[in-house]
Amino acid sequence: MFALNSDILNRGPHGPRRRANRGTGDRRSKTRLRELCDEILASYRVARGQDVFTAEDRKTADTLLRDLSPTSR
Repeated sequence: MFALNSDILNRGPHGPRRRANRGTGDRRSKTRLRELCDEILASYRVARGQDVFTAEDRKTADTLLRDLSPTSR
């Protein structure tokens, strides 16, 4: 049995190549890279036993939750 030409062209040395998702946006956008950096920094801090959230983060979260919570009237 012989491989089809299209099968040979779509394969790389380590297996099938992924097709580029055109139209889904650039993976290297500034916001996407920022999110990846934040994830890496958080993982690094957790691995070192550091607190991931700062006091300012906690204060902001408390304010946000207070504003979103239904008030008892």
